[in-house]
Amino acid sequence: MAKSRFLPVLLLTVIFGALLIAAPAQAGDNTSYSYARIVRLSYVTGDVQIVRADKSNKWEPAIANMPVQQGFAIGTNDGRAEIELEHGSTIWLAENSVLQFTELALSNGGRITRMTLSEGTATFNASLATGDEFEVTTPSFEVTPPNKSEFRVDMFREGGAVSVLGGKVSIHSAAGDQEVPKGQTFAVNAKSAETALKRNPARDDWDHWVNARLTAQASGQSQTALYADAPFTYGTADLANYGAWTYFPGFGYGWQPWGMSVGWAPFMAGQWMFYPSFGWTWISYEPWGWVPYHFGGWDYSPVFGWMWIPGDYGMWTAAPVNWVGVGNRIGWVPRSVHVVNAATTPVIVGSKAIGRTGTNHVMSANQVAGRLTPLSIEPAPTGKPGVPGSRPVTTARVVVPTAANLPALRAGLGTNSGAKVDVNTAHVAPPPRQVTLTNGVMPPPRIPSRPPERVTFTPGTGMPGYNGPAGQPSGISTARSPVSTMPAPTAHASGHPAGKPQ
Repeated sequence: MAKSRFLPVLLLTVIFGALLIAAPAQAGDNTSYSYARIVRLSYVTGDVQIVRADKSNKWEPAIANMPVQQGFAIGTNDGRAEIELEHGSTIWLAENSVLQFTELALSNGGRITRMTLSEGTATFNASLATGDEFEVTTPSFEVTPPNKSEFRVDMFREGGAVSVLGGKVSIHSAAGDQEVPKGQTFAVNAKSAETALKRNPARDDWDHWVNARLTAQASGQSQTALYADAPFTYGTADLANYGAWTYFPGFGYGWQPWGMSVGWAPFMAGQWMFYPSFGWTWISYEPWGWVPYHFGGWDYSPVFGWMWIPGDYGMWTAAPVNWVGVGNRIGWVPRSVHVVNAATTPVIVGSKAIGRTGTNHVMSANQVAGRLTPLSIEPAPTGKPGVPGSRPVTTARVVVPTAANLPALRAGLGTNSGAKVDVNTAHVAPPPRQVTLTNGVMPPPRIPSRPPERVTFTPGTGMPGYNGPAGQPSGISTARSPVSTMPAPTAHASGHPAGKPQ
C-alpha cells in the first residue's frame, strides 16, 4: 500500500530524560509513520543469528528475549526461532532461513508489519485488528492476509509455495493476483513462472512443532489473563509456564518464577547489550525474561523474597534499574513499584565494564554498606562507568502500540500507565534534553547474506521444504520433505490459585 494513503500521525519520540513521551505531528509534517515498534525474539534453539540495523549489518549470535526492530534480520543454519509481535501475531523460522523485518510501523489506521523471507521456511500466525497490515515478500511473490490467518511459506532457488493452514491469504505474483483459502497450497516455479493451486500436503515435523508451540502459547496467555490485564500478549504465556501468582500482604498480587534459590535476584542471569536507540538494554537468559524485565517493577521483601508487580503496560522499558557504583565495579538495583528499603535490598554487581558475557553477582545490603555510590551518569557505551559529559542516568521508554489507532492508544496509555505519561503533550517540564525523533523516514531495505556457517551439514540431505535431489525439479510439486526434527519444549506444569487480583 502506498504511503500516501496514510494520514499524518504521531511520531514516537525518545527523550533520554525523566520520561519518554509521544509528540503529535506538527503542521506541515508529511511523515505518516512512527517507527518505534519493538517485537520479541521469544525462542531460539540451535544456530540462530541476528543482524541489528544499528550494528553495521553484521551477523551476531541471537539470544532469546532480544528486542527486534525495523530493519533487523534473523538467519538460521541448524536452528529455529520464534518471534512474538505485541498484538498476538507470531512467526516461526525454520532451519536454513533468512527473514528480515523490513517495516515495523504504527500508522493512524493500525500496525504495519512487512517482512522479507529471502530463503527458507517460515510459518506466520497473523492476528490482525482493523487497520493492521501484514505482508510477507519473497523473491517470487507477496503474501497478504486480510485478517486472522495462519500460513506457511517455503522459498528456495527452485521456487516457492504458500500453504494456508487457517483463514485465507491473497498472493500477488508475476502471474497475477490469487486468493488462496484454507487447505490450499499455491506453488510457483521460479524458472518458468508456472503456478499451481493444490491441496495442502500432509503436515510434517515442522508443522507439528509449530502447532505445539502455538498451543502452549495460547494456553499460557489464557492463564495469565486471569492475573495480569495486559493490553498486549507477547511474553505473557511465559508467566503461566514458568511461575506463579501470589497475594503478598502489603504489596498486592505479584508473580514469582519457580525455582528461586537463595542468592537469586532479577537482572542477574542475563547480559547487558547497548542499543543506540535505547541505551543499555537487559537481555535475560531466563526464558520468561521479557514482560517482568520491561514492564512493571520488582519489590524485595526479606520475608517473601523478590516479587514482580505488574503494571505500567503502556511503556516498554529498556533497563528499569538504578545504576550504582560498588567500589570500582558497576552495579544495579531493580526499580521498585513501592518505596525501596535500602537497608535490606540486595544489589546485583557486574564487572568494571558491563556488556560482556560473564557472571553477575548478588550482594546483600550488608556487603555493600559503605561502598555503594548512586551513579549520576549512566555507564558509557563502552560498558565502563560514565564520564563527565555523559547523559544522566535515565531509562529509555518506548510507547507500546497496543491499540489499532492513535486515539485508542492515547486512551489506553492513560489508563494502563496510571496517567504517568501525558501522551497529548509534546514536552516535559523542565525538558532535560533535546527531543530526538526515532527513524522519521523508512530506510531502504538491506537484505543481508546468509549467516556464516557454524555447523557441519550432511551432504545429500537436501533443504527443508524442497522435495527431491539437487537440481531443478520438473514441473511443480506441493510435496515437501520434513524439516529436521527437534523436540518440542515441554510445558511446565501450572497450578494457579483461583481468583483474579484487583
